Amino acid sequence: MVVIFVSIATGCKNGTQTTLDWPQYLGPYRNSTSDQKGLLRSWPEKGPEVLWTVNVGIGYGGPVINDGKVYLLDRNGEAGDIMRCFNFSNGKELWSFSYDAPGTVQFPGSRSVPTLDGNYIYSCSQNGDLYCIDIRTHKPVWNKNIWTDYGGERLPNWECHIPVPSAVDAGEGRVLVAAGYELGTVMLKVEKKTDGSYGVTELFRHNDFGDQTKPPVMHNGYFYAQFSTNSKKDGLACMNMNGKVLWKTQRKPGFDKGSMILADGLILATDGSKTLYLIDPDTTGFKPLASAELLGEGGAGSENDPVASRVGGTTQNWGPLALADGRLLIRDQNRMMCVRVVK
Repeated sequence: MVVIFVSIATGCKNGTQTTLDWPQYLGPYRNSTSDQKGLLRSWPEKGPEVLWTVNVGIGYGGPVINDGKVYLLDRNGEAGDIMRCFNFSNGKELWSFSYDAPGTVQFPGSRSVPTLDGNYIYSCSQNGDLYCIDIRTHKPVWNKNIWTDYGGERLPNWECHIPVPSAVDAGEGRVLVAAGYELGTVMLKVEKKTDGSYGVTELFRHNDFGDQTKPPVMHNGYFYAQFSTNSKKDGLACMNMNGKVLWKTQRKPGFDKGSMILADGLILATDGSKTLYLIDPDTTGFKPLASAELLGEGGAGSENDPVASRVGGTTQNWGPLALADGRLLIRDQNRMMCVRVVK
């Protein structure tokens, strides 16, 4: 399985992006962290208020938010891709742009998160179709296929198999690299030498911590990640800066390829299945403050692919979250919903 989350450098020179928007994969700082304040510390029995829902196709692509609008790269079965724009207040679809992109993959559907820069939105589909679209005209400015236009077809033996989450800036020249498929984690220290060159030191490496599709979240010098892979079910785990794993939820509760956002000293997390959690990031143990079953079944590819069914189950709700203006965007294999998470 290959899940691609594309992030392209963004700026604010022509737009109105703020740190309370969510203009790209992993948010304004590319570290799954939001400046949002005033999060609810508890939820009603039925969960937080769902403000609106819209129908989406199957897949794993996540939304971005900017200037009162939501953008999502959706997919129309095996035919092509659709850039969709919604009103953030009520979910009304404002415009869309479709293009042909035939082809299938084992876990079909949307795969990536768009990136906004001023008046332009960039996206890359499961087939490598990279588009720059003007959000004023709703038309493409340019497009390329990163496989066929850059010589990828000259490689028939090349295969990208292992997804590796983005590296995490751990401060003081340290970089945490985490991976899935039982590859574990490594902490590197980058230092400038007196002669002007740079050296890299490996501080630790082990297989007790990792994340299959998204980078860990760092809070107060500790890392939180969902370390469940095809054969390793460690659930949500906490690790300190020295590489010591402090706790794991394992299967109680299970966390498997879900998404997390740190905001207002709390973690909002999906478990990869049906549940949204509100978590106090405590180093002494798993401290859930609230949870709600908001997501449904409908895993892509599970009906006719035994591998996808065995690995992904019937939910496969792995899409990244987005948070802006006190509202959380969350999706399953049929719907995207907007949930109120502030007081």
